[in-house]
Amino acid sequence: MKKAWRDDYSNARVTAVIGDYIHSSRDREIILANLVDGVSYDELAGQYALAYESIKDIMRKGRAALDRHY
Repeated sequence: MKKAWRDDYSNARVTAVIGDYIHSSRDREIILANLVDGVSYDELAGQYALAYESIKDIMRKGRAALDRHY
């Protein structure tokens, strides 16, 4: 069975990859808050005044960057 993508990633490496490949500071903050700190999509949507779907799109972009460059 394949491990969840997150199981193999260290917080330091996630932070480095996201910092290198996500150029929007807001998107970096959102991605890192979710992946490193465990903040939920709902909380992020409220904190950044964005739609839930927008948070999902930002997170999809972050996971794609990790999959390509980790």
